[in-house]
Amino acid sequence: MKIIKKSMWHQGETHMLHFHYRTDPGSGFSFPCNEKGEVDRGNMCGAALDNLDACLSGKHDVVPKGGERVTLDNSWREPSVGLCDCGEEVSLGGFTNTCEECGLEYNSAGQQLADRSQWGEETGESVADILAVDCGEDY
Repeated sequence: MKIIKKSMWHQGETHMLHFHYRTDPGSGFSFPCNEKGEVDRGNMCGAALDNLDACLSGKHDVVPKGGERVTLDNSWREPSVGLCDCGEEVSLGGFTNTCEECGLEYNSAGQQLADRSQWGEETGESVADILAVDCGEDY
């Protein structure tokens, strides 16, 4: 497999308008907004719009009624993309990654894996080996 796009880390900010119930401060409502606290109503479904309006109008017993804008720092990894032997692009974001065109399996580094029928006890692997689970014990 040839890697045609390397994995990249991204960072960004998300802004949320938070409303908390007066009687239960740990619960409430959050709506995506811009850095000024303005909510884009055009990207919201009917139920979300109803809840936003109820928070703003006081129908929901929330504090603060105007909402509190919170900025969240986000980071995420965009996985590598490889070109399968059959020519199909394969996203390498998981432990195993299957080509949808031909069914070949690859690991997250783009190395081709043996057929799944060869995985398991007959090769001396445990489930923890296959899933790369670290249980803190030597097996």
